[in-house]
Amino acid sequence: MQAVSPRGAGIATEAAADAGWQASLGQQLQRQWRRLQARLRSTWQPVTVALLAPPHVPGDAAAIDVALDAFDAWAAEHEGVNLAVQLSSRWLLCCATPEAANGAQARELAQQQWAHYFGLEAEQLNAEWQTVDVLHSGARAAAQGDVKLVCAVPRALIDGLKDVARERGLQLQAAMPWWAEGLQAALAADAAALPAPTQPEGSTRAWAWAEPGLLTQVQAEVREGRWVLTRWWSELASGLSSEGRAEPGLTPVAALTPPEPGALVWPLTSVPSLAPEQGGAA
Repeated sequence: MQAVSPRGAGIATEAAADAGWQASLGQQLQRQWRRLQARLRSTWQPVTVALLAPPHVPGDAAAIDVALDAFDAWAAEHEGVNLAVQLSSRWLLCCATPEAANGAQARELAQQQWAHYFGLEAEQLNAEWQTVDVLHSGARAAAQGDVKLVCAVPRALIDGLKDVARERGLQLQAAMPWWAEGLQAALAADAAALPAPTQPEGSTRAWAWAEPGLLTQVQAEVREGRWVLTRWWSELASGLSSEGRAEPGLTPVAALTPPEPGALVWPLTSVPSLAPEQGGAA
């Protein structure tokens, strides 16, 4: 048996520590390289995922925690990507406010409705929810329709998405209702195909977007020679699916495209994400 001196033992320990440090450094460098590759691959075509949700009371913390865990598990497999998150209608409070003259009135009318249906008073709304109002008026209204729509999402959900993104090295570009771009496209297409001045007063158009178990519907009406968004609502519906999948949690949706500039999004920084000509962010 060969004896090892204390000094020799110290040298061996230092060598093992050096080897361990080098291995850890190598792993960190490999991780950073994979993140960089993912970022470069998604620079021009950001990855888009839809964050679905089970039925829950709006703002429920347990549902938000489950969603963030699912998002984190997904993010662990996609570190470094540029990402846009499209949100289930179950996460949202939305209200069409056609009578509002400006953003402040639109938010006030929406808050009154949410207080009536959900008991959500103004103080709680301001503290726990992040709101965005979209106002199309003037020249743009003639082409796209007069839109006064207020939506809100739990701050805890948005903050959680940003926290996971930082931890996983994701570039989170936007969070938005998954139907927002479809609504904008439908309004523009119908306003062009069916100019409001040629339609009888009170004529209506409606659109619907289905996700697992939920149908989101929007209605517009001809008022004084222009299309006006008058209603937004969601209702439970059995047998509906999105991309053939019905389970809650995070579901990648390859068919959805990344948000375009001006789409209804929640600002993820202090800089409003809405294009100035399309509206303003709360």
